[in-house]
Amino acid sequence: MKILNTLTAIGLTVLTTAPLQAAEIKIAMNSVDDPSVSGEAAFAQGFRASLEGTDFTVEMYPSNTLGKEKERLDQVAQGLLEVNLSAASTVYAMSPLLKGVILPFYFSSDAEMDATIDAGNLMAEFNKPLLDSGIRLVGLNYIGTGMGIHNSKMPISTMEQMAELRFRALNPEQIKLQEAIGSSGTVIAWAEVANAIQTGVADGYFNPPSSAIRNGHTSFLNHFTPADLWPSSRAIVISEDWYQTLSAEEKAQIDAAVEAGLAANRDWVAEWSTSVQETQVELGVTITPLAEGEREKIIAVAKPLWSETLTPEQLELWDQAKAAAQ
Repeated sequence: MKILNTLTAIGLTVLTTAPLQAAEIKIAMNSVDDPSVSGEAAFAQGFRASLEGTDFTVEMYPSNTLGKEKERLDQVAQGLLEVNLSAASTVYAMSPLLKGVILPFYFSSDAEMDATIDAGNLMAEFNKPLLDSGIRLVGLNYIGTGMGIHNSKMPISTMEQMAELRFRALNPEQIKLQEAIGSSGTVIAWAEVANAIQTGVADGYFNPPSSAIRNGHTSFLNHFTPADLWPSSRAIVISEDWYQTLSAEEKAQIDAAVEAGLAANRDWVAEWSTSVQETQVELGVTITPLAEGEREKIIAVAKPLWSETLTPEQLELWDQAKAAAQ
């Protein structure tokens, strides 16, 4: 009996001192798992490659396999999903400061946005309202070149021409911009976009070229205006409850995997930007730049939206961070 008790004590000691066994990490996204067309897939592949040789295994769940945007974010908050590549709009509903990433013409490039967020330590500010809900924002993916204007009707080179079109909008902020430039908009779920445009409910949308290419929309969205409205980003969130169960070593491995994924995403954007217009043309898309002076006209009507999107305090935080980055 004494030997049995000793063995039991040893077993309990092992159970209480052994490191937590690392489980499978699920990465969910609405994109396809194809780095040739998806910046999110590039992140996911870079993240997974970084964890090779560790106790972690990584499984991809692309194309909304684990649910739509809100459903996946809820799973992260509940600790049921470890990593989610989310629409930024789903996250900024809980962390409004993050709306700064969609301010039209606020950033000249995605590199400037990265530098601004780093200089102002804004990631910590974004997370203040998120962590208590079990969600940790760890970075932003870029899903292509800057946001441009896709439509199914005609080449667009002036703001006046946009008044003839009705656009699909992701959220109320996009509707405000569409109305500011003289057109109209309606919120349509992404899964319904193709049908909405083909049936005339909408004539196009604001997105980077990669969105139309990846989803096969170029067959009917055959006109594109590269307006560079804002960097085309999506949020990378992880389960805070899951993250806090990890050992210090495991946390370091996850942090390194996030950095590797971000580097892979930035490398993808750099390469993608050199060939995307050629791909569009091959798919039958007509690319029409804005006429001289038209970009300035759009900026003039878009800039007042900054103070409608953010509070004065939030906009000041972004302004200070942007100044620090320069």
